Amino acid sequence: MKLKFIAALCAAALFSTQAYAADDGTDRSLSVLKNLQHFVVQRDGGYVLTEEYLVQLNEQRAVGNAAQRQFHFNRTLEDIDIVEAYTEKPDGRRIPVQPAQIRLQQEPAYNGAPMFQDMQIKAVIYPDVAVGDKLYSKTRKTRRSALFGGQFYDTTYPRYHPTQQLTLIYDLPSDMPLKSDELGFKASAPERHDGRTVYRWDYTPSDNPRLEFDAVGYADFGQHLVVSTFKDYRDIGLAYDVTSRAAAKPTPAIEAKALELVKGLSEPRDKARAIGNWVRTNIRYVAVYIGNGGREPHSAESVLENRYGDCKDHVVLMEAMLSAVGIDSTPALISAGNAYKLSPVASMEPFNHVINYIPSLDLYIDTTADNLSVGYLPFWDLDKQVILTRTGQMGHTPTTQPGKIRNHYTVQIGADGSAQFKFTRDNLGAWEEEVRTEQRNWNKNDQERFVESLLKSLGIKGSGEVELGNLDSAAEGKGYSYSLRGKGENWLYLPGTIGVPAVSSLYAGLADQVFRMTNEATRTQPFICPDNDYEEQAEYQLPANAKLLAVPPDVNISSPYFQYHARFRQTGGKLVIDRSFRSGKAGGKVCTPQDHRAMQADIKKMVRDLRSQFILQVPDVTGTPEVAN
Repeated sequence: MKLKFIAALCAAALFSTQAYAADDGTDRSLSVLKNLQHFVVQRDGGYVLTEEYLVQLNEQRAVGNAAQRQFHFNRTLEDIDIVEAYTEKPDGRRIPVQPAQIRLQQEPAYNGAPMFQDMQIKAVIYPDVAVGDKLYSKTRKTRRSALFGGQFYDTTYPRYHPTQQLTLIYDLPSDMPLKSDELGFKASAPERHDGRTVYRWDYTPSDNPRLEFDAVGYADFGQHLVVSTFKDYRDIGLAYDVTSRAAAKPTPAIEAKALELVKGLSEPRDKARAIGNWVRTNIRYVAVYIGNGGREPHSAESVLENRYGDCKDHVVLMEAMLSAVGIDSTPALISAGNAYKLSPVASMEPFNHVINYIPSLDLYIDTTADNLSVGYLPFWDLDKQVILTRTGQMGHTPTTQPGKIRNHYTVQIGADGSAQFKFTRDNLGAWEEEVRTEQRNWNKNDQERFVESLLKSLGIKGSGEVELGNLDSAAEGKGYSYSLRGKGENWLYLPGTIGVPAVSSLYAGLADQVFRMTNEATRTQPFICPDNDYEEQAEYQLPANAKLLAVPPDVNISSPYFQYHARFRQTGGKLVIDRSFRSGKAGGKVCTPQDHRAMQADIKKMVRDLRSQFILQVPDVTGTPEVAN
């Protein structure tokens, strides 16, 4: 599988994951019989790639996707020719793809984001395709100029299909030494001739285990081949900075706007927050990849004037505005996604995003995250190595950031089993603006039916309303609270003796986070460590004539991974449940299979508590015999 750089910056790179265990993840609906990629690289970094690709269709479900193959290219910088393509039937007959069956298309927007680009697709539509057929293509892609002049890099991951041959050949000028990082690929001895060096790697077929829930990116541990002519990551940063620095030049209009935003502010951090919050709320995210736009930002002046741009454009505008008020900053190239490791071979492909960094404040800012206030980063930006492009030095984003949820839940249970309730959620730190933004954009009809739908999902007939908090971002820093209130007709089936789930939250509570950790009984792959900070209190007002026959025991857990406490108190006709849950691993976001094993005893204790019940007895004052529940 190849990564395309045109959407590399500003778009999350989502990799498949795999591990080294029993083979139960391979998709056998299709077999790769041959994939030969031959690069002839020029001194300026341009190249010609000739690729042969032959697959066999083993199952009907593979026909729909494989019968049409897409080839992506940048029409400004690249040409792609379909040299040959055909369907081969089991009896050996070959049915050629005709010119009319090769269609040119515009590439769609990435993940729904607005996008204007030079990326196009040549789609090859194979004729008369059925199970048992083989599909062949030979293509030639000519890259006229490199994204970074005089440099070449490429990354390959094997596909999750049975693969007989995957061969990569790189033919470069001998004064462009090629560094490599390979796992699962076998290198041949380089061949030298006529001032050029030819390198070859062949994939060694191996198992493809099942992809595990919440595993880190495939790039962190899977089979791969990374090749590059870059000396180190510093060179990548400095090469990116050539065009980025020029685009970030302040202009009178930028200076005027920046000074307007920081009027009355004296502290540099306050100025940075004011500018960053304005950019994230006023500059729309629109990806414009025209020409070499996958790497080169537009000028800060044009971004301000147009009020839109991609991550590179956000960064140059931020840099220019910060400079206008005397704050130095640098772009920071980052891998946004679930991959956390960098290859020892410097390549641009892991870096699919760029954000700002202010060295004097040790502050990272990602203004494309329009639902997060300055000072907080999206989860996928945390604990990442970055290239600070002004100097080429490596940096590292924060491992954690403040973010807390407080839930308060009251339930007044009637003797007939109905109940009135109120649930309040306080969102603090990183959660504040994220939830406020989500609710600011909440569809009115969905909001009005939310409580009713939530109760239905719990098997309760009822209704209620949402009470939103202060949706004005000017209130930022004080937390954001909202409430759900209403009534359920069949909350419990009373009178009688009944076990009542001892839940401490109506919605989006800590139980969801604990249960998430039970998705894998065992693990063989590194995974994203759970990172939570929750406090919850539930008050159950019991019917006047009710008896509380039993309550669950208190629970206290303290380990390197979890701080969990549950307390049950009966006071004044109420049962009060207090729970708290903090989780995380010191030193990073990535946990190992060994960590997972060490967590299991505590996870079981937490799940047992969260599935516990209190036993309530309500007599039938009408004299009707009690019915067992």
